[in-house]
Amino acid sequence: MKLRNLDQLKERVKLRDDLLSILETEEGKRFFKVFLRECHVTKPVFHEDDRRLREAEGRRRLAMTFLTLIAEDDPQKLINKLELENSNE
Repeated sequence: MKLRNLDQLKERVKLRDDLLSILETEEGKRFFKVFLRECHVTKPVFHEDDRRLREAEGRRRLAMTFLTLIAEDDPQKLINKLELENSNE
């Protein structure tokens, strides 16, 4: 069991490092900003239609998974930084 957990941790570290490498490029930064905006991380969405609300929440959770991966201590710090950058554009 411990070996499996260690393998999962190593894989997670590799994925985090890969994502951070992508985000060092201008293309990666541009993509990630659009990805987060389209997933409604920085601007919540509300729908009366339950199906659309579940879809929006699924997108948001996917984006939060990546944010948590690259900012394990506090993904909100990264969200705040992106919101500030978006307001300056």
